[in-house]
Amino acid sequence: MVRSGAFSSSFAEASSQLVNLSDLCVSAERIRRACSHVGHDRVEEQTQLQEAFLAKSLPEQRHGKPADVEPPEIACVMADGGRYQVLDRRNRVAGKRSARKGEHWKESRIAVLASMLGEQYDQDPHPQLPSALRYGAVAEKLSEIGKTGAKLDLDEANGEIERPPDGPATTESDEFPGPTLERRKVVASGQSWEEFGYLLASQAWYQGFAAAERKVFVSDGSATIEKLQRTHFSGHTSVLDILHALSYSLAAARAVHDDEASARRQYNNWAERIWQGRVREVVDALKAHGQRIGEPPPDASSEDPREVVRTSRVYYENHARRMDYPLYRRQGFPLTSSLMESTVKQVNRRVKGSEKYWSQNGGEAMLRLRADYLSDDNPMGDYWTRRFRRATGMRTYRRLAPAAPA
Repeated sequence: MVRSGAFSSSFAEASSQLVNLSDLCVSAERIRRACSHVGHDRVEEQTQLQEAFLAKSLPEQRHGKPADVEPPEIACVMADGGRYQVLDRRNRVAGKRSARKGEHWKESRIAVLASMLGEQYDQDPHPQLPSALRYGAVAEKLSEIGKTGAKLDLDEANGEIERPPDGPATTESDEFPGPTLERRKVVASGQSWEEFGYLLASQAWYQGFAAAERKVFVSDGSATIEKLQRTHFSGHTSVLDILHALSYSLAAARAVHDDEASARRQYNNWAERIWQGRVREVVDALKAHGQRIGEPPPDASSEDPREVVRTSRVYYENHARRMDYPLYRRQGFPLTSSLMESTVKQVNRRVKGSEKYWSQNGGEAMLRLRADYLSDDNPMGDYWTRRFRRATGMRTYRRLAPAAPA
């Protein structure tokens, strides 16, 4: 029941699945209660582990590990936010009107603890920008990330521009380089980012992350997530997701050029420099373009070319210290948070929906369950083993009233 409730898109669907796959007629409400009960058990267990972790000395927190756990070759942490709706009818103040449309949406906190395998190199193993990151292959993806809109102009004959001279199409040997994922641990909660940081740090410790020799934290540059990294994972190398970095190059290239061909050439030039760690050169180029087109007025829209150029320049200036990509490739680190993005979608599939409303406790229970069932270390299998061992084998029956005297 609990597994079906965590993997199906709704409790009603879980009930239907049990009928079709197991010939078990279990109501949606019964499945909801089971998920709530077990989910709260998992919240309590993780809270106990967190308290035990925080009771350890600071050196043990920063460099220790459980005795029976081997640290991963590369300990990679990623974090991001999801979305779900909260409507706590029990906590509603008497006489208060219901929240306006859209006010129920809350942010969930989701993280991935990825144990990875990857070689280290004396020299940059991929000094040239791969074709997978050139304009012809990645512009559409970057447009979605940076919300830069469609191409500037299209060929009227077929609705596409002619394939740019970016080299041959990406082959398997020219794929985006990176380490190999060994296993994934997912952590999810509706707590605040500050509270979630302690939960995530404790879960990482029990995975042996603190004792790993190579530690990396990959994020999209969010100030909130950067603060989490500095607070709880300061020993990890902080890496800016290169796709988010390149999305600003695409936006700026389209802002300073009026035609697609020129924007394509400009993007490829800046992308090559960023890939090779020459971020300062891109900043200087953006400064020159800013002087040419002028500074944006205070009321400039986010789509104003002057504001786009300024925003891109400031973004690179703020994150230059996290963009030493040649060094990260030598260390075998991942350069993107695509694993994080796919995990957020998997968690959202269960909890997010315009018709789905959760209580605070119910949403927290399902977020924990969903994360556990998405994790490769099988935490729910261990949970059921512990639960069965605690079972006494005794049932409690309701006492019958004594029979009336004859």
